[in-house]
Amino acid sequence: MVMPWLLALLLLAAAGIVLLMLLRPGAGPQRPSREAQGPGPRRLANSVSLFDLPQVRSRIRQRRWLHAAMAVLIVVALVSASAIAARPVRERERSDRLANRDIVLCLDVSTSMVKVDASMLETFADLIESFDGERVALVAWNSSAQTIVPLTDDYELLQTEMEDLADVLDIDPENPTTLQATRYALELGGTIDSSLDASSLAGDGLASCATAFDNQGLDRSRSIILATDNQVIDPYDQQIYPLPDATELLKERQIRLFSIFGADERYSGDWEAEKTLEEGREELRTLTEGLDGRFYDVEDSGAGGDIVARLESTQVAELGGNTEVRRTDEPERLSILLAVAVLALLGLAAWRRA
Repeated sequence: MVMPWLLALLLLAAAGIVLLMLLRPGAGPQRPSREAQGPGPRRLANSVSLFDLPQVRSRIRQRRWLHAAMAVLIVVALVSASAIAARPVRERERSDRLANRDIVLCLDVSTSMVKVDASMLETFADLIESFDGERVALVAWNSSAQTIVPLTDDYELLQTEMEDLADVLDIDPENPTTLQATRYALELGGTIDSSLDASSLAGDGLASCATAFDNQGLDRSRSIILATDNQVIDPYDQQIYPLPDATELLKERQIRLFSIFGADERYSGDWEAEKTLEEGREELRTLTEGLDGRFYDVEDSGAGGDIVARLESTQVAELGGNTEVRRTDEPERLSILLAVAVLALLGLAAWRRA
């Protein structure tokens, strides 16, 4: 909070007012004078037995619960209003040069990855929520690469495209409906090169993602986040860049690599792929770490957050720049709580009068 002292001051003031009302000399029960009584309620002789009636006792309990609920709502409303007045904020440290980054999200959309890509896209979405000013691109690939979104800082567009892509990939690769197959061909037709008898060309896909960066002459930090199962099917050696050669290309261009491995054993194609799932995973891990990159399994919880943290921790040192603390006001939750408390209080008050 920007002004935590204000919250404490307002709460103390509210508590003081309540105490004064309870402890003031006239707070106790006093018998009014006959003249002051007017036409109001009168004492009724021999009425004690009325309080033993079930209906009366039920009504008294109801009134007590009502007053208790109203008291709780008043406290909630006071605390919420005081907290809003103190300006709750979210603080985040950030280098003023971190926006000088280009990041390419490089997604394998081959058949063996279809059921895993939803988790991959979810990780990508978590990453984008942490960005502020960086340019991000989304490239999908199978036997060839297709740029879904070029480098941009329009994160809303990226989120929309990833949601659409997730819908397209929500299919049964062994038995897609006609509509699903048609939509896949329309949306991701550029990821399939019909002249090649091959699929899931991880090396060519990674090399294509490396060419997605523009302004090669500028001093910009570049990173690729690769998501694949590394199950290459290339019986005729038609792939231009085997994965080791593609990683060498990244090294030459000073592009940092983050790899996320995910696989579905039902569609892995071990009988056609050059490597088993474990061999493909180990190759991807070795090549990634050989570039001083980071390797993750898609099941790793917090992979997206760790990638962001490592991007920032390393690139602040590489790029220099001053570190600043950014504060963002976040009154939304407290405002909703205050509104609910006030509305509930008004509703109870109206019901009490009725």
